Amino acid sequence: MAYERLSASDVAFLRIETPHEPQHVGSLSVLEGEPLRTDDGSIRFAELRNHIARRTLAVPRLRQKLMEVPHEVGRPVWVDDADFDIDYHVRLTSLPRPGDDGQLMTLHGRLQSQHLDRSRPLWEMWVVDGLEDDRVGLVIKTHHALGDGIANVDLALALVDLEPEVVPDADDVSPAWKPRPGPSRPRLWADSVWDLATRPVRLTRGGVRALLDPRPVVDTTVGALRTAAKFLVPRDPAPWNRPVTPHRRWVHADVPMQFVDRVRRHQDVTINDVVLTACAGALREFLVEVGDRSGDRELDAMVPVSVRAEDEHGDTLGNRISMVMVALPTDLDDPLERLAAVHERASDIKGSNLVKGTETILRLADGVTPIAGPLTRFVSRRIPMNLVITNIPGPPVPLYLFGSRIERTYPYVEVIDGEGLTVAVVSYDGTLYFGLTGDRDVLAELGDLAAGIEEHFAQLADAVEAAAEG
Repeated sequence: MAYERLSASDVAFLRIETPHEPQHVGSLSVLEGEPLRTDDGSIRFAELRNHIARRTLAVPRLRQKLMEVPHEVGRPVWVDDADFDIDYHVRLTSLPRPGDDGQLMTLHGRLQSQHLDRSRPLWEMWVVDGLEDDRVGLVIKTHHALGDGIANVDLALALVDLEPEVVPDADDVSPAWKPRPGPSRPRLWADSVWDLATRPVRLTRGGVRALLDPRPVVDTTVGALRTAAKFLVPRDPAPWNRPVTPHRRWVHADVPMQFVDRVRRHQDVTINDVVLTACAGALREFLVEVGDRSGDRELDAMVPVSVRAEDEHGDTLGNRISMVMVALPTDLDDPLERLAAVHERASDIKGSNLVKGTETILRLADGVTPIAGPLTRFVSRRIPMNLVITNIPGPPVPLYLFGSRIERTYPYVEVIDGEGLTVAVVSYDGTLYFGLTGDRDVLAELGDLAAGIEEHFAQLADAVEAAAEG
């Protein structure tokens, strides 16, 4: 018998999910086509699927599914899926030739709008044929309960190579894999009851440590109280701060890393400072274009912050993030003033107790088992944010899937009621690749915002260099 219980942070994304708010993350990549094709031009799909099946052996979570505890006494657990079916998880679809970027983005938005099946391992991969210039698309979906953005980068790295050479696979569809037997429902219920019953003992041990050194507890409590207080402050809503439908609109933007390097050559700022500043400029311009108030408002951005240790990369999935709020200076017209304001605010927040505050609140909600779901959903929708901006560090070198070079890769991050805009960015091979997710019925002009982000990186780099030369 073997199983692993989800953490409080992992299960929060299951509890947040509703029929119109899928809680998975993912990506859209564009790959070279030739290495993936046969002599007649068709995709070598069976070989590619079998190749991916073998790689999943290095990431056991990809062959595991959820098992709920009877009567919801405790958090769900991961168990091996004895009926794991790679044909279900890796699929082939096509656009009418020659499919362009616009059609690919529309398809991606539709695929990401669909829920993952909770009775199976929580991921899907779609190979997309029919793109112009003989390219191949790849859509990946993984439930947020599997892990945060950095965990999903680690997961992707297990499926790809640093070199184009492919090690030949055996002819069999899948190597020997023996799923571990999961617990019976009565056994899982009994284990979960015991876990709840012994929780006060673990808390007591923590209390003894707190008496010896109360500072961590005080800091965490202060952070939780400050975070909770923010939940009570009404925000100034943006046009996308409204209930969402089940349908998503997704667009992308490409920014060469050289724009970030030009800024950092003259300013002692982080990559994230540059990202937030360019996004603030694009959002300011976007609000003017859609007729919203401008020049007299800031936007509150929720920025996920990784708390993952160096030794937790690779084979450690799960969510190791906290959330901080950054007031984007969208009321400032000058890009240099915006950069200075972002740098100051982000630096102050990184050193504050707010980083641990939301995590503490989620742990407290998790401890109230009968109402953990409704309480978690309530807390998630009370966070006083206008949007989410998440920056995920990726590999600086090219990657290859079954010998095919990944040319571009864009992230996908979900939206929820009241927060109908998410801006995600991943760095890869010298470029920042942005993926913007919005509600299809709310943000018809989302492409304008993506174009604005590209423009404002260039404007910021020009402004910084002009100031340095002047």
